[in-house]
Amino acid sequence: MNYEIGKITKEIIEILKLDYLEEKTIFIGDSNINHIKQRHLEDYLKYGTDIENIIKNPTYLARNEKKINRIYKKYMINNDYVMVVVRVSRKNVNFVRTMYIMDEMKVKKYFKHNYFYPYKT
Repeated sequence: MNYEIGKITKEIIEILKLDYLEEKTIFIGDSNINHIKQRHLEDYLKYGTDIENIIKNPTYLARNEKKINRIYKKYMINNDYVMVVVRVSRKNVNFVRTMYIMDEMKVKKYFKHNYFYPYKT
């Protein structure tokens, strides 16, 4: 089953320079949750209940330029940088693909290369 978890708002579309003409709904499905549990169980146990809040209130946004079908939302909790990856499916639907705590090296790289876009709600 799929659950609506948030939106890619007009503000996010502008910040990330997406080619969307209107806001898009973000879903999470049972298969996405199972994927996160299989790949990042400890992170899921720690922050899985925060995924919806992370989607609705990110601290930073990022866009992967190599794979433009992915939109990253980063949120800092307890000094952890928690990344929620939103990806467009083949049917043009936005799903949470995964969620994990970013390692320190990756966080530094994102800041160094200006991959993070501050987000203010």
